[in-house]
Amino acid sequence: MPSDPELRREIAEERRELTNAVADLRKELDHTAERGKQVGVMVGAVVGAAIAIRTALRIRRHFD
Repeated sequence: MPSDPELRREIAEERRELTNAVADLRKELDHTAERGKQVGVMVGAVVGAAIAIRTALRIRRHFD
């Protein structure tokens, strides 16, 4: 059975590893959120362009 100082060192090492893992996960979540924002902007632009084209075609048909 490990001694108290050994156990404390192991626990401290595990804490450091967990802290680093949490920091890595936060970075990944930030990157994922940023990608989600970019996709949202692109989808909005595509939808806006599609509506503009549809409207322009309706106006054109109306005057033909």
